[in-house]
Amino acid sequence: MRDESTVALYDLNAEIERFPPDAGSVARHRAEILIKTATLRVVLVTMLTGGEMHEHAAPGPTTIQVLRGSIRLTIDDVAQDLNEGHLISLAGGVQHAVNGIADGAFLMTIAHLDYEPDPGGS
Repeated sequence: MRDESTVALYDLNAEIERFPPDAGSVARHRAEILIKTATLRVVLVTMLTGGEMHEHAAPGPTTIQVLRGSIRLTIDDVAQDLNEGHLISLAGGVQHAVNGIADGAFLMTIAHLDYEPDPGGS
């Protein structure tokens, strides 16, 4: 994880190799925050076939971009299969679950639009 900076370059293939999913866990996935600022989170999720992220919601608008493999995104009992190269956007607060269809990785980008800087500068 890196703190706020003016410019940061990521080699996503290297990050995927660096953070393999945990085959020994029940969830069969691993989530690592690559970028964390007051207004933005970028999370790399590596997931094995059969892995799952239980239903959850992000506080702000979210995109999910499949980098490798395939996932199934479920919203309100409606499933959408997403493959490598697919990108989907969700409004903030939308409950969703993710299941791994084929070993792979995806980026979850979450905006925090209601962030207000401290007027005192701290």
